[in-house]
Amino acid sequence: MTRELSALLTLPDFERAADSVLDAASWAYVAGGADTQVTVRANTEAFDRVWLRPRALGSASDKPDTSVAVFEQQLALPVLLAPTSPQRLLHDDAELATARAAEAAGTISIVSTDSHHSFPEVAGAVEGGCWFQLYAYRSREDVAATIALAEEAGATALVVTVDASHAARRITTRRAGFRTPSHVDFGNLRSLGILTGAIPDGARIERLPLTWEDLEWIRNRTGMRLVVKGILRAEDAERCLALGADGVIVSNHGGRQLDGAVPSLIALEQIAAAVGGRGLVLMDGGIRSGVHVVKALALGADAVCIGRPYLWGLGLAGQEGVEAVLGLLKDEIEDTLLQLGAGSIADIGADFATRV
Repeated sequence: MTRELSALLTLPDFERAADSVLDAASWAYVAGGADTQVTVRANTEAFDRVWLRPRALGSASDKPDTSVAVFEQQLALPVLLAPTSPQRLLHDDAELATARAAEAAGTISIVSTDSHHSFPEVAGAVEGGCWFQLYAYRSREDVAATIALAEEAGATALVVTVDASHAARRITTRRAGFRTPSHVDFGNLRSLGILTGAIPDGARIERLPLTWEDLEWIRNRTGMRLVVKGILRAEDAERCLALGADGVIVSNHGGRQLDGAVPSLIALEQIAAAVGGRGLVLMDGGIRSGVHVVKALALGADAVCIGRPYLWGLGLAGQEGVEAVLGLLKDEIEDTLLQLGAGSIADIGADFATRV
Protein backbone atom coordinates (compact mmCIF):
# COMPACT_ATOMS: atom_id res chain seq x y z
CA MET A 1 0.00 0.00 0.00
CA THR A 2 1.33 3.44 -0.82
CA ARG A 3 2.29 5.75 2.01
CA GLU A 4 -0.54 8.11 1.14
CA LEU A 5 -3.18 5.37 1.42
CA SER A 6 -1.74 3.98 4.64
CA ALA A 7 -2.28 7.40 6.24
CA LEU A 8 -6.04 7.04 5.71
CA LEU A 9 -7.24 5.41 8.92
CA THR A 10 -11.03 5.49 8.49
CA LEU A 11 -13.50 5.43 5.63
CA PRO A 12 -14.34 9.11 6.22
CA ASP A 13 -10.60 9.76 5.65
CA PHE A 14 -10.97 8.10 2.24
CA GLU A 15 -14.06 10.20 1.57
CA ARG A 16 -12.28 13.48 2.30
CA ALA A 17 -9.26 12.46 0.25
CA ALA A 18 -11.41 11.49 -2.75
CA ASP A 19 -13.35 14.75 -2.51
CA SER A 20 -10.06 16.64 -2.71
CA VAL A 21 -8.97 15.00 -6.00
CA LEU A 22 -12.28 14.88 -7.93
CA ASP A 23 -13.74 17.87 -9.73
CA ALA A 24 -16.86 19.35 -8.14
CA ALA A 25 -19.32 17.98 -10.71
CA SER A 26 -17.96 14.42 -10.55
CA TRP A 27 -17.95 14.52 -6.75
CA ALA A 28 -21.58 15.70 -6.74
CA TYR A 29 -22.50 12.74 -8.95
CA VAL A 30 -20.76 10.22 -6.67
CA ALA A 31 -21.78 11.70 -3.33
CA GLY A 32 -25.19 13.10 -4.16
CA GLY A 33 -28.65 11.69 -3.61
CA ALA A 34 -32.23 12.56 -4.39
CA ASP A 35 -33.69 15.99 -3.59
CA THR A 36 -32.66 17.11 -0.06
CA GLN A 37 -30.56 13.95 0.47
CA VAL A 38 -32.26 13.16 3.77
CA THR A 39 -32.09 9.42 3.06
CA VAL A 40 -28.38 9.63 2.19
CA ARG A 41 -27.76 11.04 5.65
CA ALA A 42 -30.28 8.82 7.42
CA ASN A 43 -28.71 5.65 6.03
CA THR A 44 -25.57 6.32 8.04
CA GLU A 45 -27.28 7.94 11.03
CA ALA A 46 -29.42 4.82 11.51
CA PHE A 47 -26.32 2.93 12.63
CA ASP A 48 -25.90 5.39 15.51
CA ARG A 49 -29.21 4.23 16.96
CA VAL A 50 -28.06 0.62 17.25
CA TRP A 51 -25.80 -0.33 20.15
CA LEU A 52 -23.58 -3.37 20.44
CA ARG A 53 -23.62 -5.59 23.55
CA PRO A 54 -20.18 -7.12 24.22
CA ARG A 55 -20.08 -10.59 25.76
CA ALA A 56 -17.97 -10.86 28.92
CA LEU A 57 -15.23 -13.47 28.94
CA GLY A 58 -15.93 -14.40 25.34
CA SER A 59 -13.60 -15.87 22.75
CA ALA A 60 -9.90 -16.01 23.63
CA SER A 61 -8.93 -15.92 19.96
CA ASP A 62 -6.74 -12.96 18.99
CA LYS A 63 -7.58 -13.45 15.30
CA PRO A 64 -11.35 -13.73 14.81
CA ASP A 65 -12.64 -15.47 11.70
CA THR A 66 -14.19 -12.86 9.40
CA SER A 67 -15.10 -15.32 6.63
CA VAL A 68 -18.66 -15.98 5.52
CA ALA A 69 -20.33 -18.29 3.00
CA VAL A 70 -22.39 -16.60 0.29
CA PHE A 71 -24.14 -19.21 -1.80
CA GLU A 72 -21.38 -21.67 -2.77
CA GLN A 73 -18.51 -19.22 -2.26
CA GLN A 74 -16.49 -18.63 0.89
CA LEU A 75 -15.62 -14.94 1.27
CA ALA A 76 -12.77 -13.60 3.39
CA LEU A 77 -15.03 -10.90 4.80
CA PRO A 78 -18.80 -10.25 4.79
CA VAL A 79 -18.54 -7.29 2.40
CA LEU A 80 -19.40 -7.38 -1.31
CA LEU A 81 -18.91 -4.54 -3.80
CA ALA A 82 -22.27 -3.19 -4.94
CA PRO A 83 -22.91 -2.37 -8.60
CA THR A 84 -22.09 1.26 -9.44
CA SER A 85 -21.65 3.27 -12.61
CA PRO A 86 -20.01 5.01 -14.34
CA GLN A 87 -16.81 3.86 -12.63
CA ARG A 88 -14.71 5.29 -15.47
CA LEU A 89 -15.56 8.66 -13.93
CA LEU A 90 -13.13 7.77 -11.13
CA HIS A 91 -10.38 5.73 -12.79
CA ASP A 92 -9.41 4.59 -16.28
CA ASP A 93 -9.46 0.91 -15.28
CA ALA A 94 -13.00 1.28 -13.90
CA GLU A 95 -14.68 -2.11 -13.30
CA LEU A 96 -11.49 -4.02 -14.14
CA ALA A 97 -9.77 -2.48 -11.12
CA THR A 98 -12.80 -3.07 -8.92
CA ALA A 99 -13.18 -6.73 -9.86
CA ARG A 100 -9.47 -7.42 -9.41
CA ALA A 101 -9.47 -5.71 -6.02
CA ALA A 102 -12.47 -7.74 -4.89
CA GLU A 103 -10.77 -10.96 -5.93
CA ALA A 104 -7.53 -9.97 -4.20
CA ALA A 105 -9.47 -9.27 -0.99
CA GLY A 106 -11.38 -12.55 -1.22
CA THR A 107 -14.80 -11.16 -2.02
CA ILE A 108 -17.21 -10.51 -4.93
CA SER A 109 -17.73 -7.58 -7.27
CA ILE A 110 -21.25 -7.07 -8.62
CA VAL A 111 -20.87 -5.57 -12.10
CA SER A 112 -23.46 -3.12 -13.42
CA THR A 113 -25.22 -3.48 -16.76
CA ASP A 114 -24.02 0.11 -17.28
CA SER A 115 -20.33 -0.77 -16.98
CA HIS A 116 -17.71 1.06 -19.03
CA HIS A 117 -15.98 -2.21 -19.90
CA SER A 118 -18.13 -5.03 -21.28
CA PHE A 119 -19.08 -7.70 -18.78
CA PRO A 120 -17.16 -10.48 -20.59
CA GLU A 121 -14.04 -8.31 -20.35
CA VAL A 122 -14.54 -7.72 -16.62
CA ALA A 123 -15.40 -11.34 -15.85
CA GLY A 124 -12.37 -12.47 -17.85
CA ALA A 125 -10.08 -10.31 -15.72
CA VAL A 126 -10.63 -12.45 -12.61
CA GLU A 127 -10.67 -16.16 -11.87
CA GLY A 128 -13.24 -16.31 -9.09
CA GLY A 129 -16.14 -14.88 -11.07
CA CYS A 130 -18.38 -11.84 -10.67
CA TRP A 131 -22.06 -11.28 -10.14
CA PHE A 132 -23.94 -9.40 -12.84
CA GLN A 133 -26.45 -6.66 -12.05
CA LEU A 134 -29.35 -6.38 -14.48
CA TYR A 135 -31.13 -3.24 -15.65
CA ALA A 136 -33.94 -3.75 -18.16
CA TYR A 137 -33.57 -1.80 -21.42
CA ARG A 138 -35.77 -1.44 -24.54
CA SER A 139 -37.52 -4.82 -24.73
CA ARG A 140 -37.74 -8.31 -23.30
CA GLU A 141 -35.63 -9.46 -26.24
CA ASP A 142 -32.87 -7.11 -25.14
CA VAL A 143 -33.22 -8.25 -21.54
CA ALA A 144 -32.95 -11.87 -22.67
CA ALA A 145 -29.82 -11.03 -24.66
CA THR A 146 -28.32 -9.28 -21.63
CA ILE A 147 -28.99 -12.29 -19.40
CA ALA A 148 -27.45 -14.58 -22.03
CA LEU A 149 -24.35 -12.37 -22.17
CA ALA A 150 -23.95 -12.67 -18.39
CA GLU A 151 -24.41 -16.43 -18.46
CA GLU A 152 -21.95 -16.96 -21.30
CA ALA A 153 -19.36 -14.78 -19.56
CA GLY A 154 -19.62 -16.91 -16.41
CA ALA A 155 -21.61 -14.73 -14.02
CA THR A 156 -22.13 -16.63 -10.78
CA ALA A 157 -25.33 -14.76 -9.83
CA LEU A 158 -27.81 -12.35 -11.39
CA VAL A 159 -28.79 -9.27 -9.36
CA VAL A 160 -31.98 -7.61 -10.59
CA THR A 161 -32.30 -3.99 -9.45
CA VAL A 162 -35.97 -3.07 -8.99
CA ASP A 163 -35.79 0.38 -7.38
CA ALA A 164 -34.31 2.48 -10.20
CA SER A 165 -36.68 2.08 -13.14
CA HIS A 166 -37.47 5.81 -13.13
CA ALA A 167 -35.10 8.78 -13.28
CA ALA A 168 -34.48 10.45 -9.92
CA ARG A 169 -34.44 14.14 -8.92
CA ARG A 170 -30.75 14.52 -8.10
CA ILE A 171 -30.66 18.22 -7.39
CA THR A 172 -27.06 18.51 -6.18
CA THR A 173 -25.80 16.82 -9.33
CA ARG A 174 -27.82 19.16 -11.52
CA ARG A 175 -26.67 22.24 -9.59
CA ALA A 176 -23.05 21.13 -10.01
CA GLY A 177 -23.58 21.02 -13.77
CA PHE A 178 -22.63 17.37 -14.17
CA ARG A 179 -22.25 16.17 -17.75
CA THR A 180 -20.94 12.74 -18.69
CA PRO A 181 -17.25 13.25 -19.60
CA SER A 182 -16.11 12.20 -23.07
CA HIS A 183 -13.84 9.47 -21.71
CA VAL A 184 -16.78 7.68 -20.03
CA ASP A 185 -18.69 5.09 -22.02
CA PHE A 186 -21.25 2.31 -21.52
CA GLY A 187 -19.26 -0.36 -23.28
CA ASN A 188 -21.45 -3.19 -22.07
CA LEU A 189 -24.59 -1.61 -23.54
CA ARG A 190 -22.73 -0.91 -26.79
CA SER A 191 -21.67 -4.55 -27.02
CA LEU A 192 -25.35 -5.50 -26.77
CA GLY A 193 -26.43 -2.93 -29.37
CA ILE A 194 -28.62 -1.19 -26.80
CA LEU A 195 -26.59 2.03 -26.91
CA THR A 196 -25.55 3.69 -30.13
CA GLY A 197 -24.46 7.26 -30.62
CA ALA A 198 -23.55 9.79 -27.93
CA ILE A 199 -23.52 9.15 -24.20
CA PRO A 200 -26.44 10.86 -22.40
CA ASP A 201 -25.40 14.00 -20.52
CA GLY A 202 -26.72 12.67 -17.22
CA ALA A 203 -25.14 9.19 -17.58
CA ARG A 204 -28.54 7.52 -17.74
CA ILE A 205 -30.50 5.74 -20.47
CA GLU A 206 -34.22 5.27 -19.96
CA ARG A 207 -35.19 1.85 -18.63
CA LEU A 208 -38.19 -0.45 -18.72
CA PRO A 209 -40.22 -0.21 -15.49
CA LEU A 210 -40.18 -3.74 -14.06
CA THR A 211 -43.25 -5.60 -12.79
CA TRP A 212 -43.71 -8.77 -10.76
CA GLU A 213 -44.57 -10.55 -14.01
CA ASP A 214 -41.24 -9.38 -15.46
CA LEU A 215 -39.37 -10.69 -12.43
CA GLU A 216 -41.05 -14.08 -12.79
CA TRP A 217 -40.16 -14.08 -16.49
CA ILE A 218 -36.51 -13.30 -15.63
CA ARG A 219 -36.49 -16.11 -13.06
CA ASN A 220 -37.69 -18.53 -15.71
CA ARG A 221 -35.04 -17.33 -18.21
CA THR A 222 -31.99 -18.38 -16.23
CA GLY A 223 -30.60 -21.02 -13.93
CA MET A 224 -28.25 -18.53 -12.28
CA ARG A 225 -28.73 -17.62 -8.66
CA LEU A 226 -31.19 -14.71 -8.60
CA VAL A 227 -30.95 -11.86 -6.09
CA VAL A 228 -33.41 -8.95 -6.08
CA LYS A 229 -31.92 -5.57 -5.13
CA GLY A 230 -33.96 -2.64 -3.83
CA ILE A 231 -36.27 -4.33 -1.30
CA LEU A 232 -37.54 -2.33 1.69
CA ARG A 233 -40.72 -4.24 2.64
CA ALA A 234 -40.94 -7.66 4.27
CA GLU A 235 -43.91 -8.64 2.10
CA ASP A 236 -41.93 -7.80 -1.04
CA ALA A 237 -39.05 -9.99 0.14
CA GLU A 238 -41.44 -12.88 0.73
CA ARG A 239 -42.95 -12.44 -2.73
CA CYS A 240 -39.47 -12.48 -4.29
CA LEU A 241 -38.75 -15.80 -2.62
CA ALA A 242 -42.12 -17.17 -3.69
CA LEU A 243 -41.21 -16.34 -7.30
CA GLY A 244 -37.99 -18.31 -6.96
CA ALA A 245 -35.44 -15.68 -6.00
CA ASP A 246 -32.48 -16.96 -3.99
CA GLY A 247 -32.05 -13.79 -1.99
CA VAL A 248 -32.65 -10.06 -1.64
CA ILE A 249 -30.60 -6.94 -1.10
CA VAL A 250 -32.21 -4.53 1.35
CA SER A 251 -31.48 -1.20 -0.30
CA ASN A 252 -32.83 2.27 -1.04
CA HIS A 253 -30.24 2.78 -3.79
CA GLY A 254 -27.98 4.74 -1.48
CA GLY A 255 -30.63 7.43 -1.10
CA ARG A 256 -30.25 8.27 -4.79
CA GLN A 257 -33.82 7.51 -5.90
CA LEU A 258 -36.44 8.58 -3.32
CA ASP A 259 -35.81 11.29 -0.75
CA GLY A 260 -37.35 10.15 2.52
CA ALA A 261 -37.18 6.43 1.79
CA VAL A 262 -36.70 4.35 4.93
CA PRO A 263 -33.03 3.77 5.82
CA SER A 264 -31.87 0.31 4.78
CA LEU A 265 -30.78 -0.66 8.30
CA ILE A 266 -34.23 0.09 9.70
CA ALA A 267 -35.89 -2.04 7.01
CA LEU A 268 -33.41 -4.87 7.51
CA GLU A 269 -34.73 -6.42 10.71
CA GLN A 270 -38.27 -7.06 9.48
CA ILE A 271 -37.07 -8.33 6.12
CA ALA A 272 -34.52 -10.70 7.69
CA ALA A 273 -37.22 -12.04 10.02
CA ALA A 274 -39.60 -12.57 7.10
CA VAL A 275 -36.97 -14.38 5.03
CA GLY A 276 -36.16 -16.53 8.05
CA GLY A 277 -33.13 -18.23 6.56
CA ARG A 278 -34.95 -19.29 3.38
CA GLY A 279 -32.74 -17.07 1.23
CA LEU A 280 -29.74 -14.78 1.28
CA VAL A 281 -30.21 -11.36 2.91
CA LEU A 282 -27.74 -8.63 2.00
CA MET A 283 -28.04 -4.92 2.70
CA ASP A 284 -26.40 -1.73 1.53
CA GLY A 285 -26.61 1.95 2.39
CA GLY A 286 -24.68 4.08 4.85
CA ILE A 287 -21.96 1.63 5.86
CA ARG A 288 -18.91 3.62 6.92
CA SER A 289 -16.99 1.26 9.22
CA GLY A 290 -16.45 -2.33 10.28
CA VAL A 291 -18.60 -1.60 13.34
CA HIS A 292 -21.45 -0.78 10.96
CA VAL A 293 -20.92 -4.08 9.16
CA VAL A 294 -21.18 -6.05 12.41
CA LYS A 295 -24.29 -4.11 13.45
CA ALA A 296 -25.95 -5.07 10.17
CA LEU A 297 -25.03 -8.71 10.71
CA ALA A 298 -26.46 -8.61 14.22
CA LEU A 299 -29.75 -7.27 12.81
CA GLY A 300 -30.05 -10.15 10.37
CA ALA A 301 -27.90 -9.54 7.30
CA ASP A 302 -25.82 -12.44 6.00
CA ALA A 303 -23.36 -9.92 4.54
CA VAL A 304 -23.38 -6.32 3.31
CA CYS A 305 -22.59 -4.43 0.12
CA ILE A 306 -20.71 -1.14 -0.09
CA GLY A 307 -20.86 1.41 -2.90
CA ARG A 308 -19.50 4.90 -2.34
CA PRO A 309 -16.66 3.79 0.01
CA TYR A 310 -14.94 1.63 -2.58
CA LEU A 311 -15.48 4.34 -5.21
CA TRP A 312 -13.47 6.68 -2.98
CA GLY A 313 -10.61 4.18 -3.06
CA LEU A 314 -10.99 3.70 -6.80
CA GLY A 315 -10.77 7.44 -7.39
CA LEU A 316 -7.64 7.73 -5.27
CA ALA A 317 -5.58 4.80 -6.51
CA GLY A 318 -7.51 2.41 -8.74
CA GLN A 319 -7.27 -1.25 -7.74
CA GLU A 320 -4.87 -0.47 -4.91
CA GLY A 321 -7.30 2.07 -3.49
CA VAL A 322 -10.22 -0.38 -3.52
CA GLU A 323 -8.03 -3.01 -1.88
CA ALA A 324 -7.09 -0.48 0.80
CA VAL A 325 -10.75 0.19 1.58
CA LEU A 326 -11.50 -3.52 1.87
CA GLY A 327 -8.39 -4.11 3.96
CA LEU A 328 -9.40 -1.36 6.36
CA LEU A 329 -12.90 -2.80 6.71
CA LYS A 330 -11.51 -6.27 7.39
CA ASP A 331 -9.25 -4.88 10.13
CA GLU A 332 -12.17 -2.99 11.68
CA ILE A 333 -14.43 -6.05 11.57
CA GLU A 334 -11.73 -8.12 13.27
CA ASP A 335 -11.34 -5.50 16.00
CA THR A 336 -15.11 -5.30 16.52
CA LEU A 337 -15.36 -9.07 16.91
CA LEU A 338 -12.48 -9.05 19.40
CA GLN A 339 -14.09 -6.31 21.48
CA LEU A 340 -17.42 -8.14 21.44
CA GLY A 341 -15.89 -11.40 22.63
CA ALA A 342 -16.87 -13.15 19.41
CA GLY A 343 -14.56 -15.64 17.73
CA SER A 344 -16.11 -15.45 14.28
CA ILE A 345 -18.79 -13.89 12.10
CA ALA A 346 -20.86 -17.02 12.75
CA ASP A 347 -21.09 -16.05 16.45
CA ILE A 348 -22.87 -12.76 15.70
CA GLY A 349 -26.60 -12.83 16.34
CA ALA A 350 -29.43 -10.62 17.56
CA ASP A 351 -28.20 -10.84 21.17
CA PHE A 352 -25.21 -8.66 20.25
CA ALA A 353 -27.30 -5.61 19.35
CA THR A 354 -30.00 -3.43 20.85
CA ARG A 355 -31.78 -0.29 19.62
CA VAL A 356 -32.17 2.97 21.50
